[in-house]
Amino acid sequence: MKALIIGTGAVGCAIAIAAANAGMKTAVFAGSATAQYIREYGLKRTGIFGELSILPECITVYDDYDQIASGYDYVAIAVKTLANKTVAEALAAHRSIVGQTGRIVLFQNGWGNDEPYLAYFPASQVFNARVITGFERTSPYVTNVTVHTAPILLGSLHGEPIDGLKPLAKAISDSGIPSETSEDLIPALWAKMLYNTTLNPLGAIMNMSYGQLASSEYLVSIMNKLIEETFAVMNAAGYKTFWDDPEEYKSTFYGKLVPDTFAHRASTLQDIEKHKKTEIDTLNGCVQRIGIKYGVPTPTHDIIVEMIKGIEDIKC
Repeated sequence: MKALIIGTGAVGCAIAIAAANAGMKTAVFAGSATAQYIREYGLKRTGIFGELSILPECITVYDDYDQIASGYDYVAIAVKTLANKTVAEALAAHRSIVGQTGRIVLFQNGWGNDEPYLAYFPASQVFNARVITGFERTSPYVTNVTVHTAPILLGSLHGEPIDGLKPLAKAISDSGIPSETSEDLIPALWAKMLYNTTLNPLGAIMNMSYGQLASSEYLVSIMNKLIEETFAVMNAAGYKTFWDDPEEYKSTFYGKLVPDTFAHRASTLQDIEKHKKTEIDTLNGCVQRIGIKYGVPTPTHDIIVEMIKGIEDIKC
């Protein structure tokens, strides 16, 4: 099988390592500087699931869409969500990369990321992943797994068959990171949205790990408001997750999810430290937009969005 990974941040490198480790013909699309490192050193994963290295000769590296071979079984999208429109347009202009049977799989934060791809490809070729494992890139060719609380889930948001995703899920699991396919991806992604919109931007604003956030009663009060507003938006829009109400979710959130990821530093914080624009528009900004659509006030999310955009204005 053939796998192409577009985006060589921490998550993208981890997926590329898994695919290559499973014996798939693996390629990555990377910026020129990162591409050169991978051509020279290959890829390496460190962290809580142990070390795993892939030799340079096992990874094909592209930095131009015109160079990319045709007929990939999987095209894993691991770019920041800000780049989705550009990537979707590039794949549409080079349709042979995906062909008629290839599967685009989005390994990203947020909700609604599939929309740019669905403008060009049928739902039978566009899938999503739920990732709540923590990754950080410690060098251009090294990704470090910092925390893990549940398997990576692969599935469809549109009721499409998912058996074709099983080899990719198995490859990720065989590399040491638990992964499986799921028919319940919508509830799983909203579970991740609850988790991410509560912790990720606030962790960036406060420059704190997730565990540190939960150690302050004042910050817990803010997080509780974020959770309650997200549930109100979900209920108005007709979305479901694995908990019936905010109080049930808070029990899991503070009792398991935060302790499991106590030391994790938010991806939004990592972006700001690198002077890069964040994914706030597909996180709290998404909750904000859906709230506006259904007439649900989201004052705490509104403030979080404004604060992150203010930090971006100064630092990015």
